[in-house]
Amino acid sequence: MIRTSYLRIYVPASTFTEDERRRWLAEPGEGEGSEHPRYRAWLVTGRLPSEEPGYGSTENAYVREVDGRFYICPWRTRLRMLAGLLAFRDSVPEEVAEAFVPQSEARRAAKELAALDERFPEIRSHILHANWHVPLRWFAAFDPSERVLVEDRRGLRIRYETHLAGALARLAHVITVLAETWLDEAVVAALKELTAWLEEFTPDALLELDYGSVAGMFDHDELVEDQCAAEVASCIEALEVGDGPRASRLFGDLTDKWATVRAHEIVN
Repeated sequence: MIRTSYLRIYVPASTFTEDERRRWLAEPGEGEGSEHPRYRAWLVTGRLPSEEPGYGSTENAYVREVDGRFYICPWRTRLRMLAGLLAFRDSVPEEVAEAFVPQSEARRAAKELAALDERFPEIRSHILHANWHVPLRWFAAFDPSERVLVEDRRGLRIRYETHLAGALARLAHVITVLAETWLDEAVVAALKELTAWLEEFTPDALLELDYGSVAGMFDHDELVEDQCAAEVASCIEALEVGDGPRASRLFGDLTDKWATVRAHEIVN
């Protein structure tokens, strides 16, 4: 099993067509792992399932109701699968990439992704995922008070939820602080990339960070005490007031924590 965390965008139901609203509100997705298992075949085989190209108009979606208003997060599974296949190939050394994702499959994925973008330019992936960890940059979009402990049939896990406008404001502030004080330009670039993705959606959308199955890598007490968003916020505050040593210590503690968790990826 690959442990996965998620960053999801829920947009107002009115954003979608009447047919999509009727279908998704009548039968919403049940949660993590409920996406069609055939779409996960590429994780094992490195090859795309031989189904109709494009995004599945019959695919399901996650639905949230907040203050009497419905928000929808479409799965867009094949779109994410295409991008993920190419990203995975680029993430491994060239000399072993062929063993995991053959060049022929990469070309097919790239061709289909380009055709999809040309035919449906308005279609966007509403979900980002990360394997074996939660990226620290995701926490920068949330206020620590937006942390929620959730318990379901899979056990205890952590979720954050905020309005997109607030998330963008926080990220803009973090980028400004880091640009003035941080030496690692890659960190700022990653935050700008995240911001660019979020800006593709309507400002009244909801943003959700879900530890997903990554939560299963911690015990109950560790999850209860986990305050990563607060620690990221403290790190930014320390930089803002010029307390470099404290910021470095906080950031080091966070990276050490998640480096230990990500070590499971090597084992697997």
